[in-house]
Amino acid sequence: MRRASGWLLVPVLALGACGTPHEVELALPVRPKLALTGKERLYVGPFLRESRDDAGAQRVTFDVAQEFERYLRRLLRKETKLVLHPTIEGLRPPLSDPLQLSAQREFWRELGARTNADFIVAGSIDFQVQDRTGYKTEEYVSPLDGRTYYRQVLVEQTGFSYDIMLQVYDARSGEVILEEPLKDFQERPERKFDEFTGMFANLYALENRLIGIFVPRTVRSKRILLAP
Repeated sequence: MRRASGWLLVPVLALGACGTPHEVELALPVRPKLALTGKERLYVGPFLRESRDDAGAQRVTFDVAQEFERYLRRLLRKETKLVLHPTIEGLRPPLSDPLQLSAQREFWRELGARTNADFIVAGSIDFQVQDRTGYKTEEYVSPLDGRTYYRQVLVEQTGFSYDIMLQVYDARSGEVILEEPLKDFQERPERKFDEFTGMFANLYALENRLIGIFVPRTVRSKRILLAP
C-alpha cells in the first residue's frame, strides 16, 4: 500500500508543474481611515507651515500652507460628497508650534461652532526645495586601451520633499481623532525647476493616500496565477 500511494503522488505533482504562470492585476478595495457616511460637514484648515533650516534647502517664495489648503479642498470636492464650509479669510493657527496644535481644544471647538462643522481637517506642513547638484564618481572604459578608469561627473538635480501631519478634529469636543503623517520625496533631473510646479507634482503623488483617509479607495496589485 505504501508503494501504491507513492506512485499516486507522481501525477498530482506533475499536474502542478505543468501549470503556466500568468500575471494578473487585481483591484483590491481598501477601507477609509475614518468611518464616515459621506455626507458629513467639514472645515479644511488652518494649516501651520513648519520652518526647518535644513542644509541645502532653498527658500520657498509662496504660502505653502495656504496652497495646500486650496488643493485639499479641490480634491475633496472632486472625490467625495462631503459638505465643505467656505474658507474663513485670515484664519490662522493659534500658535506656531505644530506639536501643540492638538492641545488647543478650545480653539477647535470655537471653530466648529462657528462653521457648524462635524469635523475639522487641519495640521502642519513642511515643503522644501533641495538643491542636490554635485559631483559623483563613475567608471568608464577607455576606448584607447580598454582599461577601466574613474572620473568625476557633475550631476544637476532638484529635490522636492513633503512632511505633512494631517489631523482630523471632532468639531464638537475639539479632540483630535486621527493623525496621519504623510512624507514624500521626488527628484527632478533638472537643476532649474519651478518650485510651484514641483510642489503640485509631489501632491499628485500623495493623492491616493490623502483621499483614502475619507473615502474607500482601490489599490491595484499584481499576482501570479497558475493556469493549466
